[in-house]
Amino acid sequence: MRVRTALPALITLAVTGLGLAAAAPATAAPAPAPASVSVAQAAGHDVYRGWYLSKGNCEEAGRAGVTRGHWDSFSCAPGRGGFLWHLWSNR
Repeated sequence: MRVRTALPALITLAVTGLGLAAAAPATAAPAPAPASVSVAQAAGHDVYRGWYLSKGNCEEAGRAGVTRGHWDSFSCAPGRGGFLWHLWSNR
């Protein structure tokens, strides 16, 4: 018997034979939290633009957006753990 067909068959037999499929009770999954809950929104800037690994990269991307005319102002807010920076803009 080939390994590609034998492995799924053995896993199915083990789950069925041990009764693992019925052992876990059916519970409702928790509702996913909105992504903006964990990201601190900067005052006056209501559009989230993304995250960066350093404050310098965040500020560079913000200045590039101002230069291109995509937004008028921006801010970089620290994220969880202090190593991610989140870019916010006014539009």
